Amino acid sequence: MQGIHDGPLVEIMSGFLLNTDGAAHDRLRRLISRAFTVRRVEAVRPRIVAIAEELTAALVAKDRCDLVGEFADPFARRVLCAFVGIPADAQARVRRWTADLGLLFGLSVATHRARIEASMLELRAFIDDLIALRRRDPLDDLLSKLVAAQANGDALTDLELRAMIVTFMSAGSDTVLNQLGHAFAAFLAHPEQWRLLARDSSLAAPAAEEVVRFSPASLLGVPRIATADVEVAGHVFPRGSFLLPITGSANRDAQVFADPDRFDITRKRDVHLTFGGGIHYCLGAALARVQLQITLPMLAARLGELHPDGPIPWLPPTEAVYGPLRVPVGYRARA
Repeated sequence: MQGIHDGPLVEIMSGFLLNTDGAAHDRLRRLISRAFTVRRVEAVRPRIVAIAEELTAALVAKDRCDLVGEFADPFARRVLCAFVGIPADAQARVRRWTADLGLLFGLSVATHRARIEASMLELRAFIDDLIALRRRDPLDDLLSKLVAAQANGDALTDLELRAMIVTFMSAGSDTVLNQLGHAFAAFLAHPEQWRLLARDSSLAAPAAEEVVRFSPASLLGVPRIATADVEVAGHVFPRGSFLLPITGSANRDAQVFADPDRFDITRKRDVHLTFGGGIHYCLGAALARVQLQITLPMLAARLGELHPDGPIPWLPPTEAVYGPLRVPVGYRARA
């Protein structure tokens, strides 16, 4: 749709799990699910807690900060690297690569094509070296598990391994970074909810669900091409139509959610569409939930009342993942 028909962007996009269907998708999902389990996410929970505590301690030592630049960004990047198995000395490069790759999923790919391709080629070489290293010296990380994943004598090829890691690196960091930014902005606008979370850490799970329902980092759904005529609410979309669902709107559907425009962390958990659904349900949903469940009550308890300390500039919502570039706040931290 954006005029790009060949080259590395088409090659990598063709290998993404989201763009695979039928038997090919079932095979890849079966192999990947052996490495990407809830048990694996829980195993890395202590490391996530340690990263969050370290970053929170730095904020407690002052009375104002930018919650995106000083917490959400380094937190999302460090957790991603720890989970995937990316060496700490590569984190700065990974941050640049993932920021550029995030543009691949928006509506301005042609504008940023050269930038995205340059980072893609650098990242591809980096991942290939890392795959070879993990084959020789496996660790307890996602990449090692994917390298070892087999089912009925089948295993992921190097091209498939590369596509899986690129997918997770491009989606797994910026989504959490921006979702945390959305959370901070939502709580700033609803200070009574922040106070409630600070008093009751048992609200961590429903607070995480309400944040991703009320203010998702992915407002737009995954673009699709209709493979048959489809009728929705009396409107027929012919076979071959380009469809862009707005999942952020679905999350405010009054037929599903009571008082849908109200931000309420005590809300009964209803099914939202931020993580998708069906065979393409987000593989990283469990990891994203754990990160939100750990960080939000920790910050609420330690930082106390937040008040705006300047304007909050935002990325455009037409990108696949968007959020505030900065969330400057003041506070009186608790010891």
